[in-house]
Amino acid sequence: MMGSSNYKIWVDRSAAFLLLCYPTAMLAVKEGMNAIFIFMLLLALLVSFARPAQMLPLVWRKEWTAYMIAMFSLTVAIFISQTVNHVYDDHPYDAPARYWLAVLIFLFLQRVSLPAFHSLQLAFPIATITGFLMMGQVGPGRQGIATLDLIHFGDSMLVLGVLSLWSINWFGRDGRALLLLKIVGFIVGVAASLLSGSRGGWLAIPLFILIYAHFRMRSFSLRAWSASVIAVVMAVSLAYWGSNTFHDRIHELVYDVTTFDEGNRDTSTGIRWQLYRASIDVFLRNPIAGVGPEGFAAEMKPMAEAGKLTRDAAHLGEGEVHNDILSKTAGMGVFGLLSILAIYLVPLRMFWKATESANMQVKRAGVLGINFVIAILVFGLTVEFLNLTLAAAFYAFTVAVLLAFCHNVHHTLDPSE
Repeated sequence: MMGSSNYKIWVDRSAAFLLLCYPTAMLAVKEGMNAIFIFMLLLALLVSFARPAQMLPLVWRKEWTAYMIAMFSLTVAIFISQTVNHVYDDHPYDAPARYWLAVLIFLFLQRVSLPAFHSLQLAFPIATITGFLMMGQVGPGRQGIATLDLIHFGDSMLVLGVLSLWSINWFGRDGRALLLLKIVGFIVGVAASLLSGSRGGWLAIPLFILIYAHFRMRSFSLRAWSASVIAVVMAVSLAYWGSNTFHDRIHELVYDVTTFDEGNRDTSTGIRWQLYRASIDVFLRNPIAGVGPEGFAAEMKPMAEAGKLTRDAAHLGEGEVHNDILSKTAGMGVFGLLSILAIYLVPLRMFWKATESANMQVKRAGVLGINFVIAILVFGLTVEFLNLTLAAAFYAFTVAVLLAFCHNVHHTLDPSE
């Protein structure tokens, strides 16, 4: 324990700076998200060995146990699957390590002074505006950035835009400049997602609107819920008629679906559907421990030869399943299924509980967390969103940060802080 107050101020300011930078670093700098993650982890480890005298010691709470188990579960599932399949490789542990390492970040930030979190309300809109300004043509009718693939870029911009919107008046009534920044951050985040053509992420938009309606209504109202449904329809209609990219991508989806049964199976949607069915087939044949974290690729050639997949689908299946849940289920069996569900649902439950707090700042952080977790879950239904280490770091880091604010010790000591 170190007694200098300057040390505590340095720790708080360092944490605030990293929180401010992390979403922009993910978009603007290659491997920037992993770098911020490592810096925050090092800061957490430093404090664990040399805690400022003004920072309270760690006191474990029983409600954190489920969170810790959930974050460790995928690493355990990988080890079980590798043991059963007698194939050991350290590569599958890379991304999942971010989940349990983020627990250390949570335990650190849970004791950081509350003003350090205020930088988050700037971080989200600054990131979307930066990403929007970086955009350029990367394909026919689609725009993105050089540092991130189209799908991860479009999806990340969408969720950051939503977080920017929900951060309005988070820490008190926003001034005009800050309010404008957050609104612009929301608008350009949604616009970037539409221009990217990453249509899988758009499935989350109706859920965002329903979440907004739920937490903005004090009690159930048929009129309010009807208005929410109308808002969803209007939002989709506006995007359909106002964005050529959105319009074209929706037409492609309709064409893919309607022609699938006619034998047109090698479309973007058709290949995904083939791989989904293949992953279920693999799971049913290997329900306990799956075929190994990277064993799905080896199943592609035999399934193609058996006529269960087209050659194009088998080739793309050697890279990924295009669904986070099905990927973990096929690769690690029931242990993989339970682990990926826990990674989503345990934080989601904790955030939902936070929305019941009498502290409005905690409640708002809970809503931010709900939007974020649901978004990543939905993104992962059409692509293996969390298969990149930077995406796993983004998810684990953001969950840890928002949970740390919800459970911050200073809320109990000084609710007005």
